[in-house]
Amino acid sequence: MRVFRLVLFAAFGLYLVPAAPDALFGDTPMSDDVERLVLIDGKTVNGWQAVESTLAPAVIQGTNALLFSVPVDWSTGEPGYPIGWPRLQMSLPVEMSDWRRWEQLWFRVRALTDRDPLPTRPLGITISAGDTHVSWERDAVGLQTGQWSEFVFDLRDLPERDRVRSIGVFISEDAYRDGETVRFYISELELLRYTRPTLVGFDLLAAVAFADAKALPVAVKMLGLGEGDTAPVSLRLKEGDNMLAQAEVLVPKDVTQVSLPLPTGIRPGEYRLVASSGGEERARAVRLVSSPWEGEAQ
Repeated sequence: MRVFRLVLFAAFGLYLVPAAPDALFGDTPMSDDVERLVLIDGKTVNGWQAVESTLAPAVIQGTNALLFSVPVDWSTGEPGYPIGWPRLQMSLPVEMSDWRRWEQLWFRVRALTDRDPLPTRPLGITISAGDTHVSWERDAVGLQTGQWSEFVFDLRDLPERDRVRSIGVFISEDAYRDGETVRFYISELELLRYTRPTLVGFDLLAAVAFADAKALPVAVKMLGLGEGDTAPVSLRLKEGDNMLAQAEVLVPKDVTQVSLPLPTGIRPGEYRLVASSGGEERARAVRLVSSPWEGEAQ
């Protein structure tokens, strides 16, 4: 199936065009069945307003991006808040305010500044919904100067998702030094919805476990499922090409804790735990160590 890109224009007209799948940062894969609402495509500033900052189209290393430039000034902010929150903001019309269908927000950005490293909270995204000024906020933790970074945030904890009023990108000036100039190149800001069950997250609850444990606990995250629906996930413990244990579990939408039963007599060592569903496969290294109770009578 094709990926569809839902594109937003200044007049907030929408249309569907095909788009190629992209790789996401970290553990969230891009499926061939993803619908997107594009809020920033790196080519136009239409629909966005800049406060205590400037915004303009730019090209960096051959990539179209919006340049969000902030001259940090601790004396000329908004009345009552001279050390303020320079930001970009898009106000949404009523016909675009229902975000209940969207599952994730994808953000791709590159920072350029004289400061290295950046502050712990270098840049944030905020969403206002309902009657609340700020309903949801996330920080681009781990953003590195001079590097493209991609972030995927879960939107399903956004309150009043059917009444979204605005979305913004901001910095807190008190995290920077007075007089600094900070430049952020934003190439994409998109909402995502998986149109089929998709394994988007898989993690061991502990990367080290006892070899005589009865099972390995695993957290699995599935999206693209309706309420009450489930999808199969296959779990396999492997040593090289040898299959040591396997199980298939049915999981609902969101994050679910499941377990892979371990056979008796398995040796301490380095292994690989693999999770797969619907063509998506994930692997994690797991180390099994000797138990302090090894050899005791059962």
